[in-house]
Amino acid sequence: MDVSGLSESEQVVLLSLVGLLARVDGRLSQTEMSTLEQLRRAITPERFTQVRDAAAALEDGAAIMKAAQGITKQESREVIFGVLYEMAIPDTIAPAEVEVLEELAELWGLESPLEN
Repeated sequence: MDVSGLSESEQVVLLSLVGLLARVDGRLSQTEMSTLEQLRRAITPERFTQVRDAAAALEDGAAIMKAAQGITKQESREVIFGVLYEMAIPDTIAPAEVEVLEELAELWGLESPLEN
């Protein structure tokens, strides 16, 4: 499965988590911008706008994590986490990004590749 195989609600969670990771370190890197462009193409530009707007409606990190709890399919969790991890690793991963990824891994019962 890839991003295009995610349901619309799963894509909303993905985009909201991408936005959260981009915000927690206080800057939007080239890798993060590139990831957003890849997601736009994978989701299709028309659907991307709808998904992006729904993701933007999630008010803060707590609301985003609450929405992430609703992702129940393990394959979807792994796809979403993979996108986030691949987006984070080319740059120096800020402690706040590590915290988000570890919280998500714990929430979804995934092994965090960031643990020492």
